[in-house]
Amino acid sequence: MEKSHTMEWFVPCMNKPLTVRNFLRIEKGMSSRLLKKINKDGKLLINSKEATLTDKLYGGDALMVRLPPTTFPENIPTYKRKLSVMWEDAHLLVIDKPAGLPMTPGRGLEEKTLAGAIRHYYEETGVAASFHAVSRLDRQTSGLVTIAKHAFAHQRLADFFQKGIGSKEYIGITRGIWSPKQGVIDVPIGRKPNSLIEHEVTRDGKYARTLYKVLREKDHHSLVRFQLKTGRTHQIRVHASFQGHPLLGDDLYGGCAKEISRQALHAAKIEFCHPVFETWHTVRAQLPVDIRSLI
Repeated sequence: MEKSHTMEWFVPCMNKPLTVRNFLRIEKGMSSRLLKKINKDGKLLINSKEATLTDKLYGGDALMVRLPPTTFPENIPTYKRKLSVMWEDAHLLVIDKPAGLPMTPGRGLEEKTLAGAIRHYYEETGVAASFHAVSRLDRQTSGLVTIAKHAFAHQRLADFFQKGIGSKEYIGITRGIWSPKQGVIDVPIGRKPNSLIEHEVTRDGKYARTLYKVLREKDHHSLVRFQLKTGRTHQIRVHASFQGHPLLGDDLYGGCAKEISRQALHAAKIEFCHPVFETWHTVRAQLPVDIRSLI
């Protein structure tokens, strides 16, 4: 099933006219690669009349952009599973992912994935869209993930998050009592040598920044809110372990799996600026039963 996603913007008053190409590149952050695809297989209208990337836009003009047709990735098998849809429109989908479900087929080529469940959901509801994971969660981390339905929504929302426009908050239960009770963990993260999975704090790693605040303490455990300022693999897990407070259940990074069989980490809240409409939205997901029982 193919579909061409359509976006429309009204051009604000400007000191001088801009070409369609420059308006989309400068004002909407569209990549050169996507502009080339639109030029080849998409469609542009200015005030309902066909246009090109070199045509000029003036204040008050209505620009309609039809993206090239998109399809769901063929290498992702359908997985019939009910999804917890928290927010959706023509451009984005926000899902509350359960722990234990991988995002996409990995090295084991899993057939049961979140991507496969989304494919089934699209087929059932008659939605024609692609799969672009703007935010990703580890298999055993539960909570909110944002999926873009087309390349522009993915590109721009990811860029917003990278620039600090929007936020992602997680709730975790860690071992030990933190001091201070809130702060910033600002150390680089890289892949651990000779490991395909594990990461570590390393001088040669990528910049990583996590904000934390302790919400509650009991029996030498802490309920902590984490806010990601970067999006490195295993970032919260590595940073919490580096501070001496690994997540419960996270035996890869020093946590004990006696109380819970997976890392006690949940993506609880996402605030984002919509990549097309530039409106603000907040989505929350309740803590799952296994973490609530620990609390």
